[in-house]
Amino acid sequence: MAGITVNNLRKLDLNLLVTLDVLLAELNVTRAAERLNFSQPSVSVHLAKLRDLLGDPLLLPGPRGMRA
Repeated sequence: MAGITVNNLRKLDLNLLVTLDVLLAELNVTRAAERLNFSQPSVSVHLAKLRDLLGDPLLLPGPRGMRA
């Protein structure tokens, strides 16, 4: 996570961390969206924002869902 800077942390919406927590628990965007009562595209947008802010892919597609 070499891309983390103070400016990036200032821009961080703490709600994105809730999404990240559920994504890490589920390792599946669709199931995470269901748990969060969000649409799948909105969870994907949250993941993209986190990837951009943190400069890290965080979760990558795997053969059965996502992998950290």
